[in-house]
Amino acid sequence: MSNTVGAIAVFVLCLAILAPLFRLGLGQVGRARAATDDDVSSNFLGGVAFVFAFLASPLGILFSHLSLRQIARAGASGAGLAVAAFFIAYALTVIQLSLLLWGSLTGYFH
Repeated sequence: MSNTVGAIAVFVLCLAILAPLFRLGLGQVGRARAATDDDVSSNFLGGVAFVFAFLASPLGILFSHLSLRQIARAGASGAGLAVAAFFIAYALTVIQLSLLLWGSLTGYFH
């Protein structure tokens, strides 16, 4: 298998893993927005997810899913921050994967 085919296969595999997680997250976004209550304390993981969305986007994905789940269960405030972290983390992860694919296909890393 050539390097080109391998790089494309890894890229497609990563997207195949991210797609169902993103779909699951969209359901969590809806439940978290419906359950959020400004009178209840704010969700700490929403802020952590937002920071990690920029620093290490795969961790931002993890923390945003966890914070959305907590918000949906406890009704805490902070759904807006968690939702922003969710979309930013996924977007940056796909951009990073695309740049890695481009670098691999063009020989930038050799």
